[in-house]
Amino acid sequence: MWPGEAIIDWLTALGLFLGLLAGLEICFYLGRKARARRSEHPDQLATIQAAMLGLLALLLGFSFALAAGRFSDRKNLIVQEANAIGTAWLRCDLLPEAPRRQVRDLLKLYVAQRIAFYDAQDHQTKVAATAESERLHGQIWAFVSAAGQSSPVVASVLWPPFNEMIDLHATRVAAARRHMPAMLLLLLLACSLVSVAAVGYGCGVAGKRNVVLTTALTFLISGVLWAIIDMDHPRKGLIRVGQQPMLDLQKSLKR
Repeated sequence: MWPGEAIIDWLTALGLFLGLLAGLEICFYLGRKARARRSEHPDQLATIQAAMLGLLALLLGFSFALAAGRFSDRKNLIVQEANAIGTAWLRCDLLPEAPRRQVRDLLKLYVAQRIAFYDAQDHQTKVAATAESERLHGQIWAFVSAAGQSSPVVASVLWPPFNEMIDLHATRVAAARRHMPAMLLLLLLACSLVSVAAVGYGCGVAGKRNVVLTTALTFLISGVLWAIIDMDHPRKGLIRVGQQPMLDLQKSLKR
């Protein structure tokens, strides 16, 4: 991870916490003003707070589960792709000497491009790595297709791992583009802010509050929000998918 990415990630987490805490404090102050005017009914506020916090818990739970599922899928895809490339490397033993050497050289380049795709720090680099990977697809498939056409038995063994390798490339590219819709993220942030503000307002109307517990509640909600956002962008945040299987494969191919 680049140092700048870590700083941005920590600033995001801090911004979420301070934003919710500010909403809590402002509404606590407004609640005390309302208490002085005796214009609010505490029992009614308690019911509204419970409803808001229940809705927030539901949204956070579903959002966290979906983000964790996407995160797990991305990790599994890297393992599957590394396994497919490793199998394709072994099946190259069915090729004659010259094309076998050429295909394996192309597979080494391909693994390097898949690593570059993950490590890309900007959109242009990622697009370039994707385009180069697709160009290598054509070159690799030209060799294995020619070898398979001469023998149906060889084709039935040789083609499947290369087909899977190409399919997993497209699947990984699609998975990298899957994120929580911006509108739903804004809704989640708004619900979190309104719920914490309602807690602060209720405490102000009651005339007292537990600073430790209300701050802890704000911290936990902001922490869950940060985790959801971070898991949804696993190549840039602190919670990263990683690509150790692909790095291990690259080392084994060099050996």
